[in-house]
Order: sequence, then structure tokens, then C-alpha cells
Amino acid sequence: MLSVVVLLWGASFTLIKLGLEGVPPIEIAFLRFLIATAFFVTAGYFTDRRVFRLDVLKDWKLLIAIGLAGVTLCNIFQNVGLQYTTASDSSLILASNPVFIVLFAWLFLKERTKATQIVGVALALLGLVFIVGPSKISFGLGSTLGDLLTLLAAISWAAYSIIGKTALSRYGALKVTFFSNLFGTALFLPPLFAFETLVLPSSPWLWLLLAFLGLLCSGLAYFLWFRVLEEVPATKAGASLFFIPVISVAIAFIVLSEPIDLDFLLGAAFVIAGVVLTQRG
Repeated sequence: MLSVVVLLWGASFTLIKLGLEGVPPIEIAFLRFLIATAFFVTAGYFTDRRVFRLDVLKDWKLLIAIGLAGVTLCNIFQNVGLQYTTASDSSLILASNPVFIVLFAWLFLKERTKATQIVGVALALLGLVFIVGPSKISFGLGSTLGDLLTLLAAISWAAYSIIGKTALSRYGALKVTFFSNLFGTALFLPPLFAFETLVLPSSPWLWLLLAFLGLLCSGLAYFLWFRVLEEVPATKAGASLFFIPVISVAIAFIVLSEPIDLDFLLGAAFVIAGVVLTQRG
């Protein structure tokens, strides 16, 4: 399940960059998760209709917090940030969210963090530095704003994973994902109408892209992510997200013909070593 999640989220990076050429950042996030809501309704209808029972709404504050962190804020920060910073900067910063997952899991879930996990995280971060390459990172005013927004996206995702884990034991992965996605999608509306004008895309290609993002990268991947969190500690699950920039660069090489250099190959080796070490920890 983690492999599918990493593959889909790795692919989403390139797809979002392509989609931003024709759709504003908040609108693409809103439409993506509106489509994902249809996925969760269909999945609940055919697998377990108890998902739609409203008993979960007694924890509505928790569900709003999950949706706000992992759906609304994370995707707004990521999409808007991508307009100002480079893909390389964004890949590195977004991949830092497992560091915040480890920190939040230690602070709030009281999960034990072993020395091997700390070393594994450090190796994976070192690998990401090689993948991006110090010479590729830009430090202009616009890129700094984009970097800060992307960092907020990474922190929001870590908060989403930790807060969401506390709700899984009560309601299960599909129910938590469905209702948090529902609240998170609704919370896009205020910033959407405040900062953008909603104009539906006219290109079939953009709708195909949004369908892939919504049904697979949001719907299926978010559901599988919570299923993973039901089975393994947040620290170990989060470490696997270090693979995402490796997948992202590889897909960009295939789709956009971006070159893969020695730095990438060396960095990928460090990332794989770091993830393996953290998983064994």
C-alpha cells in the first residue's frame, strides 16, 4: 500500500505543475478533492455503507482539524508555493514532512524514536540534498516566499497524519478519510472565492489530469495512507515518503525529458538506505 501511495504522490508533483499552466492553484486543489469526494462516496457505497453514518460527527472538531490540515492548507500551500519556487526546492522541502511526523509522533503520540530511525532520517535528508543539488537551489525573494509556503505544506501534512491517526481507532480508515475530505473540500471555498474566480477548465486534457489527481492521487492514495497508519507507527510510515522526490524526478525525466545526473543516482541511494534503516528501526 505504501508503494502505491508513494508512486501516486510522486506522479502528482509533475501533474500539478502541468495543471497549474491552465488552472489557478486553489481551484485545481478544490476540483481535485471534489472529484475525490465522489471516489469516497462510491467506495463507501460498495464496500461498507456504515461509512455514511453520522455518529462520527460527534467528533466534528477533530474531523475539521484533519481536513483543514491535510486537505485545505497542505494543498493550498503546496500549489501556491509552486508558483514562486522551483520544482527542485519544492521537492526537497515537501519531502521533509517525515521529519515533522517523527517529531510530532514523539511529542503527541509518545512513539519511541530509536537512534537507528534518527540516522535513517538523516541519511534520507542527505540523499535529498544530493538529488536537488546545492547549485540548483535559488534564494531570491520570490523563491523564498515559495519555499516558506512549501514548508508550511510539509508541516500541515505531518499534522494531518498525526491528528488523523488518533481518529483511526474509533472510526476506521475509510470513514475518517471520507469525512475529513468532505470538510477539507468545503474549506477550500472561502479562499477560492476570496482570491480567485472559479472558471471551469475547457480542455479535456485538464479534466483528465484532474480526474487522475482526484480519483487516484487523492481518493485512493489518501485512503491507503490511513490504512497504512492503522497498521504501522507513523514514524515508519512517514519515512517511506522520502521516496516521493525520487519518483517525482524519475517521472519528470520520462514525461518532461529532464536529465538524471550522478547527483540524483547518489541521492537516491542515500534515500533508499535511509528508508530501509528507519523501517528496521
